[in-house]
Amino acid sequence: MNFKSFLLVCSLVLLMGTGAFANNMLVQNVITQGNDAVNKTIQVQFDISWDNSWRDEINYDAAWIFMKFKNASGVWQHVQLNQAGFVAGTGTANTVQVTADKVGSWLYRTGLGSGTFTSTGMQLQWNYGLAGLTNVTGLEVRVFAVEMVYVPEGEFNCAGPVPFNAPSIYGSFYYSPGNSSFNRRLGVFSAPGNNYPVINSKLSPVLTYNDGTSASIRVKGDAGLDTDNNEVVDVTNYPTGYKAFYCYKYELSENQYADFLNTLTGSQISNLGLAGASITLTNGQYFSSAPNLVCGNANSNSLLGYADWSGIRPISFLEFNKASYGPFQPIYASGYRAGGTVNSNLTSSLSNVGSLATNVSSRESAGASYYGCMDFTGSAREPVVKLNYFQFSIVNGDGQLSASGFSDVQYWNNSNMLVWIDQTSTGTWNISTHGFRFVRSAE
Repeated sequence: MNFKSFLLVCSLVLLMGTGAFANNMLVQNVITQGNDAVNKTIQVQFDISWDNSWRDEINYDAAWIFMKFKNASGVWQHVQLNQAGFVAGTGTANTVQVTADKVGSWLYRTGLGSGTFTSTGMQLQWNYGLAGLTNVTGLEVRVFAVEMVYVPEGEFNCAGPVPFNAPSIYGSFYYSPGNSSFNRRLGVFSAPGNNYPVINSKLSPVLTYNDGTSASIRVKGDAGLDTDNNEVVDVTNYPTGYKAFYCYKYELSENQYADFLNTLTGSQISNLGLAGASITLTNGQYFSSAPNLVCGNANSNSLLGYADWSGIRPISFLEFNKASYGPFQPIYASGYRAGGTVNSNLTSSLSNVGSLATNVSSRESAGASYYGCMDFTGSAREPVVKLNYFQFSIVNGDGQLSASGFSDVQYWNNSNMLVWIDQTSTGTWNISTHGFRFVRSAE
């Protein structure tokens, strides 16, 4: 069940990754039609499909769709969409939800079901007037789609303290950017009585944690954080995980990162870096010789740049716990494992995205979290926003980067906001295993 990243242009050139196990996210037959010169809008039509889609009583998977266009100067810019004017297409009964900020659109099953998702002749309406354009004749458009998982609003459990006498190599560690040795176990997060923290709509008791600085905090899931423990919420925009959000189904692949590079300028690429291990420049385009391999070698700049460029954001410490465990109490077995039960096949070496899942695998052996997020820290070490970085906000990226390539989101910081989590605690630490996974708040 690997994820494949596909990239389309209006000239119908198709660049695709390959792999043995794929959910085959495929966008094809991209055309533009119905130009409205008065309102400065045009329909972008395409077919989209992916395998192993589902919607059940708990949650569902979805495609996050966004677009880029190359302007007359050869610079790629983000496409802004109208919330109205879309066409759902034919095939799987689906819901299209263009976000309020016009950055992208959700596409998911309307009813319960599972299997291959298809939509033929889907259309999204590009408001090119918002980019200051008077016409779009001859401009190249690229459509991107990535599988994500809806994590519904509700109570959840967090990983508790590492059991007494646990060997030092076990537990959940976090790593600070640029530090070549592990610092502390992320498992140092507990409720009174050394119990597991539970986050819900009630103000929690004082919780103790250590994500580089020992501190205490109270959390009210539907309202925010009480950072001074006076029973008054004083940070309202930090994502507590209680409210609904979408999370990457898979860790970012090398092919997806190569697609990202192919829309940047030379100076932006130079500042952000290539990431991955197998991405090279061939005939003016970046390709990966291992397109479905989990993309490692992430740093704070490349991670925040990709998030801003694609209209999403980093995952918070509390959201990470929510997506991992849901209502299950985490079980400690040589490290906390996503989903509240032991995911026996997880390793800390980079592998193809989704490669643990087969037609006969259980959720545990497939390395899936409670909500269906695959390989949760089971391949790359994954970035989260520290619990004590209170400036962080639910604000998503806007699709645009600075001329230097860096994210320009006000509430993000590339020096002390992120840590990389490893739930399995096996293998040797180095930056090659630093990966990418993102979320976006639900509307």
